[in-house]
Amino acid sequence: MKKEKILSKPLCMTLLIGAFVYGLILPFCWGNNPLEPNGTLSLLCENRKVFFWVWALLNGLGSVLNVQYMYEKLGNKKRYLDVLNVLTFLSIIIIALTLGHSISDWNPKRVAHWIATGGYIAFLVASMLLYFLSNIRRQKLFVVLSACIAAILALFLALFAGIGKSGIMEIVPNALLQIMLFVVNFTPAVKRKESASAECEKVQTGARQ
Repeated sequence: MKKEKILSKPLCMTLLIGAFVYGLILPFCWGNNPLEPNGTLSLLCENRKVFFWVWALLNGLGSVLNVQYMYEKLGNKKRYLDVLNVLTFLSIIIIALTLGHSISDWNPKRVAHWIATGGYIAFLVASMLLYFLSNIRRQKLFVVLSACIAAILALFLALFAGIGKSGIMEIVPNALLQIMLFVVNFTPAVKRKESASAECEKVQTGARQ
């Protein structure tokens, strides 16, 4: 499949919106209370694994493809960012594979689940934040985007410190990242700024014509 088809606007937008809506509905199903310590998606879906796999695939594909779409839209992507995207997707797959672990002790499956969860958050945030930071000199807007990522990460840590392990800790930061990707990718609020050399070349080309 060609890159243009994989990173098509309709596909990326559909996956992102689907992940956002599904991620807001699922935590409240079957009488679950996402404010409680046992209200996490992994515990809610330990006997409903197909629903968790839908969430994992929507979020994994939605996040990775939309981050790649963002790279293509704004330009100047570093190759190591692709590695972070692959690790992001692998992490969420491991999260789904380690579903149904015992929470009575720190068994290997539970440890792997927690490590994969931390990895998913770290790799996804890094794939966006490092891209923004590496392009700050190109466009001042990247300063704002970097600050937004830092604020979302700070909110996640604040929720974890204030409420502890809960479904809300999963829902809110993830939804904010998805909203941010939507604004960056599919609204005119964020546009690619041509470099000075590129703008000069356009002017020269126009003059020759």
